[in-house]
Amino acid sequence: MNTIVSTSCGFHAVQNALRHPDNVEVLLYDVERNDLRLKELAEQARRSQIQIRATEKKELDKLSAGVRHQGVIVIHTTGLAKPSLPLEEYLTQLERVPLLLVLDGVQDPQNLGACLRTAAAAGVDGVILPRKKGCPITATVMRVAAGGISHLSIFEESNWNRVMTTLKNSGLWIVGTDENAENDIYSTDLVRPVALVLGAEDKGLRRLTRKQCDQVVRIPAVGGIHSLNVSVATGIALFEVLRQRRSPLQK
Repeated sequence: MNTIVSTSCGFHAVQNALRHPDNVEVLLYDVERNDLRLKELAEQARRSQIQIRATEKKELDKLSAGVRHQGVIVIHTTGLAKPSLPLEEYLTQLERVPLLLVLDGVQDPQNLGACLRTAAAAGVDGVILPRKKGCPITATVMRVAAGGISHLSIFEESNWNRVMTTLKNSGLWIVGTDENAENDIYSTDLVRPVALVLGAEDKGLRRLTRKQCDQVVRIPAVGGIHSLNVSVATGIALFEVLRQRRSPLQK
């Protein structure tokens, strides 16, 4: 298990972090603040026996590394343990129609963190990352994810061919995304068990990954820009799945 020391900055991120108090080391707040919202956070931390310390804004600015902190930060350690079950066994015990997110080599920690935060918001059943071909989960990823990682089952896999075979054998339809694909995502059946695959920022899906997809779709754009940031594309794709599955027209 790898332990990462990280910060959560701002009221929303701190609230998420305090839901898992065993990982929180200390809550820091701007000595100039004395409002009700801060008092409520401090009381929540106090009930969990978390250390609370007032400090100067300049220290918070340094710790936040440019992230807007609103005068409150928690420092926490997070143990990133491997899921208790291998991917194949994990898929067999899911009790609902699965939705998985597969990130094929995302390189930027800001993008990866944003993708993971969106995945948590969409309630995905699992996220699959390549062990060596993409950005690892770092403190920056943790900070941008704003507590989202604690709500996810994350699988870091080395054998990408075996991953795709496992998904197919488990009954998932593998849907890749590519701006040049013929079919668009809105005309694609995503009610079925689905693994959405998004590629790296600059190159998109790797050739072998694309080859193993059951279908490749595009997110249609009408402006002069046809490619989207990977975290934006992740959000659109995941919430299109949710829209289709919750549609009143669904049989």
